[in-house]
Amino acid sequence: MDIQDVLKLADRLVFNHTEKHLDDLQKTIIEGVFQGKKYADIAEKIPCSEGYIRDKASDLWKILSNLSGEDINKSNFCSALERLQFSVHSTVSNFANLGVTNNLSLCSDRLTSSENQTNGKKRNSSANKKSEDKITTLPNKNIREAPEIGKIYGRIKEISTLENWILQENSRLIGILGISGIGKTTLSRHLLEKIQDNFDYIIWKNLYHAPTLSTLVAQLVLSLSNQIDINFSISEITEKKLLLDLDLETLLSIFYEYLRNYRCLIILDNLQAILAENKFSGNYQNQFQNYSQFFQNIGELPHQSCLIFNSWESPLEIINLTDLKTPVRIMSLNGIGETAREIFQSQNLSDEENWQELINTYRGNPYYLKTVCRMIQEIFNGKVRDYLAYNSLFLGDEIITKLDRNFQRLSLLEKQVISQLSQIDKPVTVTEILEKLPLSPPDLFQTIQLLGRRSLIEKITQEELTLFTVSPVIREYVKMLDKISN
Repeated sequence: MDIQDVLKLADRLVFNHTEKHLDDLQKTIIEGVFQGKKYADIAEKIPCSEGYIRDKASDLWKILSNLSGEDINKSNFCSALERLQFSVHSTVSNFANLGVTNNLSLCSDRLTSSENQTNGKKRNSSANKKSEDKITTLPNKNIREAPEIGKIYGRIKEISTLENWILQENSRLIGILGISGIGKTTLSRHLLEKIQDNFDYIIWKNLYHAPTLSTLVAQLVLSLSNQIDINFSISEITEKKLLLDLDLETLLSIFYEYLRNYRCLIILDNLQAILAENKFSGNYQNQFQNYSQFFQNIGELPHQSCLIFNSWESPLEIINLTDLKTPVRIMSLNGIGETAREIFQSQNLSDEENWQELINTYRGNPYYLKTVCRMIQEIFNGKVRDYLAYNSLFLGDEIITKLDRNFQRLSLLEKQVISQLSQIDKPVTVTEILEKLPLSPPDLFQTIQLLGRRSLIEKITQEELTLFTVSPVIREYVKMLDKISN
């Protein structure tokens, strides 16, 4: 091993423990120890006191010891890193049948694949058991694209259900669906924190920029193989160049091997970015059609991992996979109900007896409620009764912008149906809708079904009748669009 190999391996270990790369002082200490220098010589080079260098080195050895599985100190640092490198490279042989060379470094700073597979099963069966060897208990996380953990309101039941699906039922593919602002990302972030100790690898990817499947899978494989800097513009890095040169079939084979041999939790946020606009919900944009088979394989192939996606709508093939006999689940998020009162309390709103009217009007959508709370605080000094006295529903630019993004995805038929429902102030039957629109019954049935999957219409049962309507927010928004168009 040369000094660059040593620094690269040490950096990987430190990052996995602290989510920070080696700083300049740590690199200097490693370089000095590698060259056989004493702490006093290293301190003189900085310059600083020998005691300071000794303390910093001690902290570094502790981190490396925790993650390498053996006691590392100044005297055995180089030999310990060589043993660890040998263990790391031995893992690569598991991918030989895929035609991947050792240059790819498709390995982790953990132990062998068979040991990791056993470890994954132990996680699943005894999640709370803490091993003395921290290398087998700390999840390897790449969640740099995840948001900070924010305040969550309620969702205790939803988290419990998701936890059961993942840890007890071993669900392989889970969709968390709902209109923008309902709290999908926040829910997923809190779920991750609660169940992370049950996994070997955790990855959060935001699909907002709509990556091709080849790019996404290459990023996932890089994360799973502990490549720290995932910047695809740096073509001189051998591992990245080789990965990007691989065909999609080979990348998928490597990725599925990880799902089988390790317990991985992968969260894909904003999946709707790869779905088509101006078409019925659940269809992909043309360049992302191959995602369909990807998700089918995740749901159908045997493995011990779980992929969660957050989206405004679900791809059609995933809906077709959901069945009590399959490890595929979908959760559609509704509003947060009475828990919304916590939002009003945090915003110092008065007139508590009128809070329920706000919850009902905005259907418990936490983003909508926070938006209207800010307005009531700024315009009415927090007095809800004064706002309600105007009998006018406030949207604001924030809510309108979110609804714009939802509505630009609708097909022509969906826009016609939701426009018609917005003109009627009461829930109506399918027959009543057909009387107003020149649609065939099959076309209307499909359109209502898809609008429901987008969380844009509501179904109500009254006296054995099935009725459909839209929320006050949607009705107000559609009326606003009609005024603009006219």
